[in-house]
Amino acid sequence: MLILAHAGRPSEPDEVWAAWHLDPLLLFGFVLAAMVYGHGYIGSGRRRADRRRAWCFAAALAALGVAVLSPLETLSAALASSHMVQHILLVLVAAPLLAMSAPSSTLLRGTPLGVRRAIGRWRRRLNLTARRFRPLRHPVVVSLLHIATLWFWHAARPYEAALSNPTVHVVEHATFVGTGVLFWRVIVGARAATRVSPGLAVLLVFGMGMQSVFLSLLLTFAQDSWYAHYATTTTAWGLTPLADQQLAGVIMWIPAGLIYVAAGLALLVHWIRSTEGEDLRAVPEPGERSDSAEARGAVS
Repeated sequence: MLILAHAGRPSEPDEVWAAWHLDPLLLFGFVLAAMVYGHGYIGSGRRRADRRRAWCFAAALAALGVAVLSPLETLSAALASSHMVQHILLVLVAAPLLAMSAPSSTLLRGTPLGVRRAIGRWRRRLNLTARRFRPLRHPVVVSLLHIATLWFWHAARPYEAALSNPTVHVVEHATFVGTGVLFWRVIVGARAATRVSPGLAVLLVFGMGMQSVFLSLLLTFAQDSWYAHYATTTTAWGLTPLADQQLAGVIMWIPAGLIYVAAGLALLVHWIRSTEGEDLRAVPEPGERSDSAEARGAVS
């Protein structure tokens, strides 16, 4: 379901709205994912939690579709700022929605029995046990992995390689979504067992937001353009390559930063409310206080 690449020449301003990236393989992937998930959802009993996860999965597919099928995809070959919007959709919209939907069990339920048995055999053959993937559930490990992925792909050479090579571009966006899901799963994952405490979640989101701001400042206040690919593609849009890069930095700085702030504040409110609830449960009822006082008086 991820992007194949920036194919052909970059879009011009007068043709951007017609430049949909309707690749047959991409469309097939989206339709297949929706159908398999829908089949698995029907067999799940349609509980409230399943309905909420289904809405999150549908929204994640929509975000992925906007990122890789809409004119935004072809425009990102001409403008670094458009490419940044694409990355934000993958990392800060699609990834957390996928983490909240936890679609693996529903997708597996929706596949034919023969496919499920084959998957089970390969898992046993490769010894893919939960213990082997335990490091990918550790909050510090997944945070550092996600940060390293973001910084690596925004460095000049990997970024240029992703723009010029379809396979590398697939890897780039796959790692954005993959490490993003791993990070957000420990923050807002659908399964309580995979989530960290609310306090730690606030700290992790704050740290992720700070590194994003630092990277965006480097892009915004750079004196030279980092990416040679855009040297000849931004003029048609009335931008110099450096101005386009600075706009990309501002997009990462403000819209992306606001998403991190909103997520952090929501987690902080949840943490405060859960703490207040624990305090209220710890306070005994008036009858319980009087009984305790009577008991202490009897002992004395």
